[in-house]
Amino acid sequence: MSVFKRTTPTEFPPMFSDRILSCLKSPGGENEDTLEIIEGTLQNIISGKTYPDKDNVPSLFLPEKGRGEVVTTRVKSFYEDNPFPSYEGLEEFSELVNKGLRNTFASELLKAIGYNKTVLECGCGTGQLSHFLQLNNNHVLGIDMSLASLKLAIEHKIRNGLTRSSFAQMNIFDLAIKDNSFDIVISHGVLHHTFDAQRAFSHLVNKVKPGGIILIGLYNYYARVPTWVRSKLVGLLGQNIDYVVRNRITDNKKADIWIKDQYYNPHETWHSIDEVLKWFNLNDVEFVNCAPAILGSSGENVKSLFEQSDPGSAYQRIVSQLSWLGTIAREGALFDVIGRKAK
Repeated sequence: MSVFKRTTPTEFPPMFSDRILSCLKSPGGENEDTLEIIEGTLQNIISGKTYPDKDNVPSLFLPEKGRGEVVTTRVKSFYEDNPFPSYEGLEEFSELVNKGLRNTFASELLKAIGYNKTVLECGCGTGQLSHFLQLNNNHVLGIDMSLASLKLAIEHKIRNGLTRSSFAQMNIFDLAIKDNSFDIVISHGVLHHTFDAQRAFSHLVNKVKPGGIILIGLYNYYARVPTWVRSKLVGLLGQNIDYVVRNRITDNKKADIWIKDQYYNPHETWHSIDEVLKWFNLNDVEFVNCAPAILGSSGENVKSLFEQSDPGSAYQRIVSQLSWLGTIAREGALFDVIGRKAK
């Protein structure tokens, strides 16, 4: 039985808010699809096809076929065993919000998004960022292919009575989401675990409204090198070789999952700012900003993540990425590039 099948109107929060439900379609379906919740199960009103929950997780997932099948299967299996980033014990929503407000990236992202937006997080994992971003009356859909991760996200949603964060199992290469439907699309630390990061990006762009924002976080080609070096030593020297474990994580289970994700992931790729700029050009996306900022560019002086800046010169971009060896490299070398879809 679905955890969202209610005996009274107030027993559980809704599976999806109306704003999010209107953005969904059948996997492989058309923008004209209309999905509704019938007796706790998603159903296509036009075709009559139903999409039962899997382990109490709404599922609109189609397995990958073809050349990406091996990578997708291996990565999915990895995250079923290691739901990322996990919670620190029985973490309540107030604790999650306080942590988000203290986190520079999360707090700046919420500020930039503003109010009353629809937000899609692709690769939401255990859902902390999706839950945090539903503040300010934003409606957030977090999607992932790991049922184990999504179960933790939904447990947190139900336990805290959250109504504007929703979750579903989907394949990033076959998103059961209508085109041009979200104000903001985020994929923070995900595309580098797919078999084709550029192709995955192009699928995400389709889901952003014209004039909307897309943010992608990737492992940096230069700054990821120290992580690779540590991966050769972590088995010998132990988990405390990692800066995040030493300074940021207090829960042993969460620390173990972080180590596995950083050093034992079955598939990852590394990327540069210039590579992402090429993706933007191919998909009619205008560069807005980069985090960390590109040295010497106007991005060093912006007041918001979504404030327009320039990408600097090729030389400035290389110097910036080399400088990250002394900053973000200790935390996994994740950088974010923000763009605006053409109107």
